[in-house]
Amino acid sequence: METRSKQSKTEIRDKWIEKFLAHLATDRGASVYTQRNYKQALTEFSRWHLEERKSPPVWEQFQRDDFRGFVRFLGRNNLSRAAVQLRFSALRTFYKFLIRHGAAESSPIKNLSLPKPEKRLPKFLTEQQMEALLVAPFELLKIQKTKKAGRPVSQVAALRDVAVLETIYSCGLRVSELCGLRVDDIDWSEQIVRVRGKGKKERLVPIGRPALMSIQDYWNTFKQPPGGASPVFLAETKSPRRSGLVLLRGG
Repeated sequence: METRSKQSKTEIRDKWIEKFLAHLATDRGASVYTQRNYKQALTEFSRWHLEERKSPPVWEQFQRDDFRGFVRFLGRNNLSRAAVQLRFSALRTFYKFLIRHGAAESSPIKNLSLPKPEKRLPKFLTEQQMEALLVAPFELLKIQKTKKAGRPVSQVAALRDVAVLETIYSCGLRVSELCGLRVDDIDWSEQIVRVRGKGKKERLVPIGRPALMSIQDYWNTFKQPPGGASPVFLAETKSPRRSGLVLLRGG
């Protein structure tokens, strides 16, 4: 506990870490969560090295044994295997950056043995649960009309939410990817969607006919169909903008 307290008070300023984080934010377009996790991992290693070896890190001089010591340190703090893997993923990416910029000749982490992450069974919705979720916006609309209680939900919002759920289900998208969909990303004839993922990467994903029909039903509520670079899903505001996706609540 005392060591961890000292580490938390130690300010770490490393020019290569700062350059790497700037590279993540600008050149790679990494998410704020990736930037945060990588910064925490590199700062934690730097603090450990400063406390353990009494000197700041000199990245080009490290050997594999230096990082084996860091693995043992993480193990003594009872971190999960996944947490250890995450920290070394950040260090591995950092060393690739150092090598490209001539600050290191090779990566001392290469082929370093790490604890293997625990295997976990994936969680998923049953077919019945998915069917109930897809009809939930209209069920909410019916309840509102009969009881006239709760926050108002419009027909447009219900159609939008059904289209959102159908698209997520059909394409297997992250919510951030769904929010970034534009009208011209959809190829209606080929039933394909262009998706912008993490790190400015793009991929083509098949989209099923039920999802396309739901999107069209939603667009049919507009006075003028959206086009071009307009977002596929809009919030219910006076000015068109992409939806924050407050599902099933008319927002």
